[in-house]
Amino acid sequence: MSISRPHHPPFALGRALCRWLCVAALLFPGGLWAQSAFVPPQNLHPENKPALDAGFDMEAWLVYTYEIDTDGRVVNATIHSSNQVEAVNRRMLEQIEAMRFRPATRNGQPVKVPVGPVIYTWILDIPREMRPRFGDVYDRAWEHFRAGDYDQAFKLAAQLKEMPGRNGFEEVKFQILAASIASRWDDPAAEMQHLQRIVEFENLAGRNGFRHPYVDPDQFALILERIHSLQLANNQLADAQATFNRIMMRGTSEEVTQRVQAAQQAGQADFLATARADSQGELTPLYRGGTGSWEARLTRDRFRLEGVRGDIDWLYLACLGNEKRLPYPTTEPWSVPGGWKECKVEISGRAGTRFQLRQLAPGVD
Repeated sequence: MSISRPHHPPFALGRALCRWLCVAALLFPGGLWAQSAFVPPQNLHPENKPALDAGFDMEAWLVYTYEIDTDGRVVNATIHSSNQVEAVNRRMLEQIEAMRFRPATRNGQPVKVPVGPVIYTWILDIPREMRPRFGDVYDRAWEHFRAGDYDQAFKLAAQLKEMPGRNGFEEVKFQILAASIASRWDDPAAEMQHLQRIVEFENLAGRNGFRHPYVDPDQFALILERIHSLQLANNQLADAQATFNRIMMRGTSEEVTQRVQAAQQAGQADFLATARADSQGELTPLYRGGTGSWEARLTRDRFRLEGVRGDIDWLYLACLGNEKRLPYPTTEPWSVPGGWKECKVEISGRAGTRFQLRQLAPGVD
């Protein structure tokens, strides 16, 4: 059994695509789309989407981008990151380049627009094991880690990441190692990114009823607990609540459950006692050299950015059934419109940009 999943479907014409096209629109004269008539591109054959078939018996994942030219053809299709299964890369590029669209228009004139990044994942329900070469480097990396030599552990982890054709189990093992190194280097943004990648793989396997998980259930519970603690430490109370709910639904051990419950209650009390709750944000890219992004669920209805060090392209407020682009830069706090629920803020810009997301209690500026 296999499952393929585009992380951002290239032409579902949803929020992810709109955001990237919105960024592209800023490149054209005349300013924002709100000041002009923009019509997004349309896939002329929506059933033809890049995808693998049952003939591919190796797990694979990749990140790609492309542009839609003024004649509706795909140009500059590029795979930026993958586990280097060349047959997969060739097949996906062939399918991407074969797509045809009704081009986007602005004020009635065709315009070129970029699409992506798109994450495509192809995993199989097979016994989980590491290849001997991967396992040897992996074991040596952990030896250096346990000895406190994190620099050498990192160098070996970089070798693991570049091994062609690594399978999903190896990818998860690499992410566990990388998250552990990031924790010792006190880099919560990197640690969170690695941990969330583990969760992505395990969630895909779980949703599709795989008999072979990527992570032992007890270890996965500890990974979720670590994510929960990082979210609480960063004043991301709503995100921590969502992780807490996931842990409770999994029916983990009583020991982990009690620890997480106590931490959630203490975190909530601390957050409520804070008039200005700051969350540290850093824009991290999906691939080297790519645009960075960051998102967080909101607990309060008023918020703003402080201490921006870098460049931010856009911010979106995404709620249950509602969304809008936020004006930036601005000196005024943003407010969640009345009736909008379960909101989060999504931020994109230059990778490495850092800032504080400040959530304000009522009556506080």
